[in-house]
Amino acid sequence: MARKFDRNAFMLSILFIIFCLPIVLSVTRLGIEETRQFSIYNTNWDGTSILKENLESEGYEFQPIVSTLNTLTRIDNLGVLALVGPTIFFDPTETAALAYFIMRGGSVLIADDFGSANDILGLINVIIAPFLENIDLSGLGIGGVPLQGVKINKSLLMDYESYHQTPAMPVIKNFISAPGLPSIAGVTQVVTSYPSAVSFLAYDAERGTTRWIPSFSIAGQPIPSGIAYSTPVSWLEKDIEKARNGEFQPDEDEWRGVSFSLMVPLPLGAVGLGNILICADPSIFINELMSMSQYDNAQYASNLFNWLDINGSRTIFYDEGHLSPSKGRAALSVLDPFSYVSMYLRYINSFTMFPLLAPFFPIIALIFLRRNYPKSRGASPLLMTKIKQKRSRSFFAAKMSWYVNYEQYDKALNVLYKRLKRRLDKKFNSGLDINFTQIVDLLEEQYPGKFNYNLLLKSLKSIELFTEKKKKITEEDFLALVLEMKNIEEIITKPRSRY
Repeated sequence: MARKFDRNAFMLSILFIIFCLPIVLSVTRLGIEETRQFSIYNTNWDGTSILKENLESEGYEFQPIVSTLNTLTRIDNLGVLALVGPTIFFDPTETAALAYFIMRGGSVLIADDFGSANDILGLINVIIAPFLENIDLSGLGIGGVPLQGVKINKSLLMDYESYHQTPAMPVIKNFISAPGLPSIAGVTQVVTSYPSAVSFLAYDAERGTTRWIPSFSIAGQPIPSGIAYSTPVSWLEKDIEKARNGEFQPDEDEWRGVSFSLMVPLPLGAVGLGNILICADPSIFINELMSMSQYDNAQYASNLFNWLDINGSRTIFYDEGHLSPSKGRAALSVLDPFSYVSMYLRYINSFTMFPLLAPFFPIIALIFLRRNYPKSRGASPLLMTKIKQKRSRSFFAAKMSWYVNYEQYDKALNVLYKRLKRRLDKKFNSGLDINFTQIVDLLEEQYPGKFNYNLLLKSLKSIELFTEKKKKITEEDFLALVLEMKNIEEIITKPRSRY
């Protein structure tokens, strides 16, 4: 009889494969690590391996985060956290860990356009709100303006006046530098690729409300906000898909005719926190744009990270855990070792980040394994209707076959032992509650010299231990004891005249 599907064994097999795949893929080099956009391990056009090489040549050390941002709670050497092109959701525990990192003095680069960065910018706005009045933003052109928060606009920044190949790839030529802000030394123009813009949450005195706006204005005149911004002949395109297909035109209901901010720094290091840099285009750091010699993306990236490294640790914690595969490479991502490492490290980090919960993690893991570890299960009920369909087969034989197929040797042994007692009772009127010592005494009295009674005593004692589940039985033990009971039954069922 075919064995039934064991769900627990299947689950553990899958977990074993998941845990072993990163090792196998990494050691054998079968793993494809170049599937994720903005990954420092991606050497294709949309990776950031050149950024890593350039900064390492300046003495920086990259430490990738492949699980969750909860790892930040265990970091003592505060450096720069780089969130470049995140697309996977940030859970509440991660945003809390990020807040803790910033408040301890760690700096953060958030470079995103249409991804998941706004998940954490909401919390950052809450953190910086009490400090905005104490930091000098006059260098950004917004001194005295009641700024209350920032976010990524999610519209596509287009520029008719300054662009590379298409207005969807604006070339930024307007930069601001001031004391306490990133240097623009060696930077005249930076190329972007399908960027968004930074929007500001500001207090509208005329309406008495706060609202999100893509640029600031004083007395109706737009002012540049941030350290890198577009030309006045630019707009925010809402229909992104059409723009990607080459169909674009500023509409009446779209923001246009002003300069929009690509990059906004928040110099919170002056008030004891870490610096924050918000960039509305992660593509300025990709290999394709970093390698264009006519643009200064590489130099500007160096300047930005030098400004963020306020602690001088020369350490960059690069978030790999929130990156997704590029379009067209999703199928290949199954061979990416990081996909599997991130999966179970995310699970472990979520349980161990809290001091009160961490000691219980081994217990939780043990409970999970015990619940899902394959156990010897009791055989399913044997229905008489199934036996009647096979008239040549007795119920006893079917029951024995049923137990053996399910490896329920203790139950099969119990059935045979009870049958032996019934035959002894029928032959000698011994009673069904007879134990192993009484059976041996009876056989020695009725059949002297026919058995090795010391060996028989041990065998029958083992049978009772197995049937009472006081001892675990193996298939070899089962077969040996079955032969022993068969030998007893053969002797007691023979006619007495033969003796």
